[in-house]
Amino acid sequence: MGYKAFQDTITARLKERLGAGCRLAIRRIPKNNGIFLDGLTILPAGRTSAPVIYLNHYYAHYLEGSPMDELIDEIMAIYEETVNTLPIDFDFFNDFGRLREKVAYRLINTKANETMLNELVSFPFADLSVVFYLIWEESVYGQMTAMILKRHLRSWDVTAAELLELARKNTPRLLPPKLQNMTDVLEEIAKENMGDDYSPGVIDRIIPGHQESPLFVLTNTTGLNGACTMLYPNILKDFSDLLGRDLIILPSSIHEVLLVPYEECTGIRELEDMVATINREEVAVEDRLSDHVYFYSRDADEIVLMHDSDSAYTS
Repeated sequence: MGYKAFQDTITARLKERLGAGCRLAIRRIPKNNGIFLDGLTILPAGRTSAPVIYLNHYYAHYLEGSPMDELIDEIMAIYEETVNTLPIDFDFFNDFGRLREKVAYRLINTKANETMLNELVSFPFADLSVVFYLIWEESVYGQMTAMILKRHLRSWDVTAAELLELARKNTPRLLPPKLQNMTDVLEEIAKENMGDDYSPGVIDRIIPGHQESPLFVLTNTTGLNGACTMLYPNILKDFSDLLGRDLIILPSSIHEVLLVPYEECTGIRELEDMVATINREEVAVEDRLSDHVYFYSRDADEIVLMHDSDSAYTS
């Protein structure tokens, strides 16, 4: 079944289950790094807002052999879980006083998102941009969010600087940081995938002579849009003080960064080549953050591009 036929089948089957009172529509929605996804909205009678359920990965599951009935059941479960978490009246979103505590920020690549950034509220940071969104709800199916556009600020009568200040306070509270040694991360992955066959120290047995990694993973507790944790106040300062070293920051994806204690002999070009290669071969396009490497100075308490010391961010 082709993708268009798949979309039509999903829509028709959902209409049968939901009845005539719901309106269903599919529209292409711009996402990170120029990617467009097909978002299905299911709007019940009497409501002006609805969750968006992206169909692209469901089609991938279908091609891998997932039965259509199972996919329909999962979409229905997401709809039923999320539909009542949104306000009935869309005018709710015009009352910024009720939204202040939900404002957060994240990081995206500036060059790869030039078109989208024309509409988004943003601040530059090195080769990246800080952008803002509302974290509406979290469930077992992920976060319900809404990007904040320039036109929203006009209707709210709020400045970009005020938005940044709110996000600086809210984001660490809504999405607390999570910092782990890479060895611990690998152990967690092994435990999750091996189930009852897992036993402590499995990484040492899989990789003979394995030593504790000097590589650390920084993200947030959800693992979503966690690269921005490197902007959290004091997170890098406290960690670098603990190590007694400056830090190199490798942009693993929009969801996390890797921290490495800085050494004078560190080959920056080799690190950037490695990051670029991993981005091309291992990271989905919509999850890529940057091919560049960053440096955190303990003394200055700032992040700079390794090859451009003029573009600094101070938390």
